[in-house]
Amino acid sequence: MSPLPTLSVVMPTRNRLERLPSLVQTYVDQRADEVVVILDGPHEGWRELLAHTARLPGVEIHELEANRGLALARTAGLERARGDIVLIADDDVIPEPGLIDRHRAFHAEHLGHALLGYMPVALPERRGRDQAATFIYARDYENQVALWRESDSVGLLESFWGGNASLPRELYLRAEKFKPSQRLDYNEDLDLGLRLREVGAQAAFDELAKSMHQHSRDFASFTRECVIRGQAVFDLESRWERLPEQLLGLVQIPPTHNRLAAALQRRIGTNDSAGLIEAALGVAYRASGTARAWTVQDTIARFLRRGLAIRGYRMAHSRRTLA
Repeated sequence: MSPLPTLSVVMPTRNRLERLPSLVQTYVDQRADEVVVILDGPHEGWRELLAHTARLPGVEIHELEANRGLALARTAGLERARGDIVLIADDDVIPEPGLIDRHRAFHAEHLGHALLGYMPVALPERRGRDQAATFIYARDYENQVALWRESDSVGLLESFWGGNASLPRELYLRAEKFKPSQRLDYNEDLDLGLRLREVGAQAAFDELAKSMHQHSRDFASFTRECVIRGQAVFDLESRWERLPEQLLGLVQIPPTHNRLAAALQRRIGTNDSAGLIEAALGVAYRASGTARAWTVQDTIARFLRRGLAIRGYRMAHSRRTLA
């Protein structure tokens, strides 16, 4: 067996200081060689709150002078990491026992590969009235996992999902040299996967490299994020001069879509701010949550997701045209 490589956890975070002590301790307890925490922008009081955490062996905490977004915060961590392998970790993903050993052992046997770990969403036993976003995300993720089980390396890279993913530091640097990271505010993982594909990387998926995703979005956060996702789709399309196929359905209405539904989604997409349609759907969303009519609530949320993403995509395109 090849000697085990050293492993650095790189974890950007923003406005979640209270989570960090226990999360960082978990990685230290699993014998990560290094944990690099990047505070993405100013965080008042962090030195006091994280004083003990910063003294843990192998832990480095660095505060950026301004918010740069996930991709650039990760590269700030990459620049400071010294391990052979970089584990890209999100601040709302909790490693299960043995996670670090699983990643480290994989890379001892598969040089030059990236590894996607498994990170199912930690769902509550009893669904709350405003948790559609989390349950939809959980199903979307598991649908992607089902595809990963049958995917080849290219398929994995073209649907790359960070938060629990590792790769050789030198491979990450090659991807950065090929096409440096830029702020996207969504789809940063997919962008990294596409860059890794272009530099000839290989990838694998390991369901036993497991962590739990503590996903949480209320309705207001979900709707704001939908607009941001649409903007990020345009930014990614501009960056790669094409729209990745898996994002088509987010900002384009299929020709087979119900005509009335399509018209309403287009109406949402052509407005710059919330109108009567969104207000009515918001009322229906809350009512269906109260009635525990989950299928209805999820349908409303998915319907809004596309309309708002179309809005974000259109607004980003308009800004580019005016510039």
